[in-house]
Amino acid sequence: MDLTYRQSVVDEISLIGSTTPNKIPLRSIYFGGGTPSLAPLTTLREIMRALLEPDDAPFYLENEGDAEITIEMDPGTFNLTYLEAIKAMGFNRISLGVQSFDDDILATMGRVHRSADVYRSIEMIQEVFGEEDSNYSIDLISGVPGLTLAGWTETLYNAVRLHPRPLHISLYDLQVEQGTYFGKIYGDGRKEDSSTAAPVVVASSKSGNATTHPFLPSSEDCAFMYRYASGYLRSKRYQHYEISSYAYVDDDGLAHRSKHNQIYWEVGGQWYAIGLGSTSNVDGVRFARPRALSDYISWTRELKEAYGKDVNAEPPWLQSSNGNGEENVGGEDDISDIIMTRLRTSEGLDLDWIAEHYDTSHVEAILGGFELALDLDLGERVGNSTERVGLIRLKDPNGFLFSNNIISNIFVELDSVEE
Repeated sequence: MDLTYRQSVVDEISLIGSTTPNKIPLRSIYFGGGTPSLAPLTTLREIMRALLEPDDAPFYLENEGDAEITIEMDPGTFNLTYLEAIKAMGFNRISLGVQSFDDDILATMGRVHRSADVYRSIEMIQEVFGEEDSNYSIDLISGVPGLTLAGWTETLYNAVRLHPRPLHISLYDLQVEQGTYFGKIYGDGRKEDSSTAAPVVVASSKSGNATTHPFLPSSEDCAFMYRYASGYLRSKRYQHYEISSYAYVDDDGLAHRSKHNQIYWEVGGQWYAIGLGSTSNVDGVRFARPRALSDYISWTRELKEAYGKDVNAEPPWLQSSNGNGEENVGGEDDISDIIMTRLRTSEGLDLDWIAEHYDTSHVEAILGGFELALDLDLGERVGNSTERVGLIRLKDPNGFLFSNNIISNIFVELDSVEE
């Protein structure tokens, strides 16, 4: 199956090349989704070669010495030989799925690796890439069943003491949703405060045996975890540049932000996406590939056959509508996406850009919705004058913490304009 999927990905890459007149410049390449470090090296090597190496390859690195090439890896899924091989392929950044340093918490989340695997993985990264070039990011999860406030502070303490230090840290709060494993255990989700937090006992419908699951942190405790992380990591020279993202600021003042993720958050950002379930955004068209493996393989085969007959046909990732039942968004950048992504960042939303590309009624609606943030001291408006509208941004940490409420309020105001 790996060989079949690999060929489908390579075929999609070839189709991009055959339907694009000029090579496409890239600032970054990101191998993610699932656990790419479980893929055979031959698969990674073949995909990298197809992207960049042949004369008819569709892409080239815009600034090869500064390009960021990342692969997601889970601790315990690779060894020194694997790391040396991906380094030789050109990978220069690793996103390490740490999630926790507590073995009990890792077991609760159903993770295979343990803390010893985390530390060994980082030792190997240093051994292969060298201390100066060990460019890696770690993911940590808050709000996990059984995680106490003290346990969260210890998690962050362990993170900043890693050697070599992670140049980037991403923090995510566990979402308990219906239909998921945790949703079945904890039902309606988190309690508002910690006073009623308690272990949950669930009886098996088959055996009748009862299983005790650890308490679920309350919404109040999760909010504390978010606020504490922001203050603590900023005190350790990590720049909180996006709701979930922290970049280490080195002695030269350089913040090691994720170059790839910033493309998603910038106005007018474009990206190609290749492979099962991936979504691209090119020339204002958002296109999602099939999510089922068999459907994706069939889709690439059909495309290969179709474009072999008509080389002038427009590829589906550039069409404003398609027959796959997937949602495409064409034309101008959708204003809702721009608001949502820009207010997730520390730079905020440029209202002068909105005024230039839309109109003053949109600016007024956005400001009307943002009044809630100003009234509650969750946001600020800066740079406004008689000639400029300025920008708005959410404050760290409370503004970021309640960003969904503020953004929803803005959308309500925008609805009246669009009607």
